[in-house]
Amino acid sequence: MKSAVTKTKPESGESGGTGTARKPEKPRKRYRPFIIRAWCKNCGICAAFCPKQVYRRDDAGAHVEKPEECIGCRFCEMHCPDLAISVQEWDAAPGENVP
Repeated sequence: MKSAVTKTKPESGESGGTGTARKPEKPRKRYRPFIIRAWCKNCGICAAFCPKQVYRRDDAGAHVEKPEECIGCRFCEMHCPDLAISVQEWDAAPGENVP
């Protein structure tokens, strides 16, 4: 005589299934890059190394153009020969603009 087959795990559509449970999302860390203008010699290394193209370089020098795109990798900080760039973690409410 065969024994009855029982489910050990609920189906994904049933309550308690693995397909319905979600962890609450952590707030994304935000970063604020800035340039110390007196130290910057406009070499453009920050713009070259930034994977998110946060910096823009023109005749007036390097600028933080898209601070909201900064992911905090600090490549710009590590490669700046003048130590003119600093990236700080920024605690702000979601939807608040970067200063």
